[in-house]
Amino acid sequence: MNETKERMEVSAPGAGKTDWQQETQHLAECLEVIKENIGMYQEKIAVLSGDINQMYDQYRDDDPEIFTELSNAITMNEHMKVSLAKNERALHKAYFGRIDIVNELGAPEQLYIGKGGVMQDATTILVVDWRAPIANVYYENGLGECSYAAPEQQQITIDLQKKRTYEIEWEKLIDYYDSEVVANDELLTRYLAKNKEAVLGEIIATIQKEQNDIIRTSPYRNIIVQGVAGSGKTTVAMHRISYILYNYEKEFRPEDFYIIGSNRILLNYITSVLPDLDVHGIKQMMMEELFVRLLYEDWQEKKCRIIPCVDDAYEKGTGQWFEKLAAFCNRLELAVIPQKNIEFDKEVLLSTEQIQNYLRENGHISVQSKIDMLNARTLTRLKNIITGRDISYAPEKRKQWIKEYTGLFGGKKWKKSIYDIYDEFLQEQGRSAIGKKKEYDVYDLAALAYLYKRIKETDPVREAHHIVVDEAQDYGMMAYRVLKYCIPACTWTIMGDVSQNIRYGVGLNDWEELKQLILTESRDHFDVLSKSYRNTVEISEFAQKILEHGSFRGYPIEPIIRHGNPVTVEECESEQQILERAVQCLKQWQKEGYDTIAVVCRDAVKAAETAKKLGEYIDLAESDIEKAEFGNGILVLPVEYTKGLEFDTVLIYDPAAEEYPADNGHVKLLYVAATRALHELTVLHKKDVTELIVR
Repeated sequence: MNETKERMEVSAPGAGKTDWQQETQHLAECLEVIKENIGMYQEKIAVLSGDINQMYDQYRDDDPEIFTELSNAITMNEHMKVSLAKNERALHKAYFGRIDIVNELGAPEQLYIGKGGVMQDATTILVVDWRAPIANVYYENGLGECSYAAPEQQQITIDLQKKRTYEIEWEKLIDYYDSEVVANDELLTRYLAKNKEAVLGEIIATIQKEQNDIIRTSPYRNIIVQGVAGSGKTTVAMHRISYILYNYEKEFRPEDFYIIGSNRILLNYITSVLPDLDVHGIKQMMMEELFVRLLYEDWQEKKCRIIPCVDDAYEKGTGQWFEKLAAFCNRLELAVIPQKNIEFDKEVLLSTEQIQNYLRENGHISVQSKIDMLNARTLTRLKNIITGRDISYAPEKRKQWIKEYTGLFGGKKWKKSIYDIYDEFLQEQGRSAIGKKKEYDVYDLAALAYLYKRIKETDPVREAHHIVVDEAQDYGMMAYRVLKYCIPACTWTIMGDVSQNIRYGVGLNDWEELKQLILTESRDHFDVLSKSYRNTVEISEFAQKILEHGSFRGYPIEPIIRHGNPVTVEECESEQQILERAVQCLKQWQKEGYDTIAVVCRDAVKAAETAKKLGEYIDLAESDIEKAEFGNGILVLPVEYTKGLEFDTVLIYDPAAEEYPADNGHVKLLYVAATRALHELTVLHKKDVTELIVR
């Protein structure tokens, strides 16, 4: 990135004009350039598309020149489409911030900062991209002398004289604020008071310093982030990827990233937001899907079925379970690889000590690879002996000995399936084998992925360079130990909240063991996001009272002071009355203009039943958990599938004592349900309500 990417040349404001008039005029001038850019890109795309179609018609396999021209035209067309999309987004909100600086040469500059960089011409930047190094000044610094890291990493000192934030909607300037005039939290509350859909559009403008520090951390560092509900964990993770791809474009490509989410709806939400951050082509998957991926051709898709974790998965999710599996594989290796002296004609080809040293020094490769290498070494030594001596051996003898010593340590292909090996391990641990059922939960899949890598793999496949895990607390150490083994060279961004571990017996209840595994270098670090930007004070206090029923250590929450209506907790006499009150409540929220509404039920069965009943009275969005996508409308969801999401309003539907007993796991589950709401939270219940609800 050269220095011109950091600069924007703007003439001095016109004399005699008010500040408001100058800002209005500048916005109008920016919009004019953006509209010209849109027209130019549309025209170029149309011409290029026509050229591409013509080249396809003329294309021949034996004409490399046309192939090169076609490839270049397709690449250029894609770049044009990206630039067009960037300008189209900028048309609605050209920029959100401005910094006035005196640069290192003593010259004054005004830089407007936006969601995407916009060029006025080939050398002049109209709007600086929020990811550019100099834009960090907007997020990090107060007025006065400060510095930022230039592309070559040297620090450039500047004098920050003004920092301004804008409210712009649909090409119209609504308001603006200078940092020395309006408190940051006050500005935030103005944004957060908007509906969910509007809030998403303001995220970049309201990134806070503690969030910005995480976003701009080097991709060569491992980080674990403990973030309370509503602290922006998912948002920070997505912006971090966008920042890395912008600033490290030579080192990282989109395919170098994996995003791991805890459910399909969360992944669909991430998928919908990433393009708006100028991020395309990133692989997103659930943890189960990643382990299936790591099984490669050994995954038997037609014979196997992935199932949710059950209560007895606790031990299988621990780091101790990984240790048992690793010890089992070590014993297997010792059993199948001979470790006695390999001799020929009274000469030692490989000694016991040499074999053991080789196994010890190459612990990172599979048993099959060790067998192949030991076989190869044995044959090499044998051939050296039978061809290098003064004694002449008959060709028939040589062939006989080579055949005799070929495969001495084992065959070229592992015969037993990893599924059978896993069954043997389970039986050794006193558990039932999976057998013909072929039903595997996430920790079974983790074990299979480890067995494949540890036993069978001979041709390693390039995997992610950086893995982002959202809702990381939902997975036990077994998952992380296996990933660390199977993808050892990648770096990590791990986001979660141990207070939201809805799989209390299986997931992470603290970060200590994971910190020891992941944060191994001096510059790796653990961060805490304690500010909650989501809930009103009333909703936050209600959720905190739920947490007080637990016996676990939590992280303190600092809510942004934004007041709203009290949480409504209403007892109904019957199921029918709950249904009627729910319909009334949902219709009222829609009338008040709320876009994203969630009805939260305990599990998938109850969610399906509730959606069917409500659907007779009011229109619902698709609520099938395999098809549902986050968006406008009313979603009826099990609480587990609301993880990582937030809604304008939330209705918790009949949280009965039987469904939410007073134990730590259900405390966290109900806490998750209560903290999904931005503005309004209502709880409708019958008499047998859970004692976790404080009335």
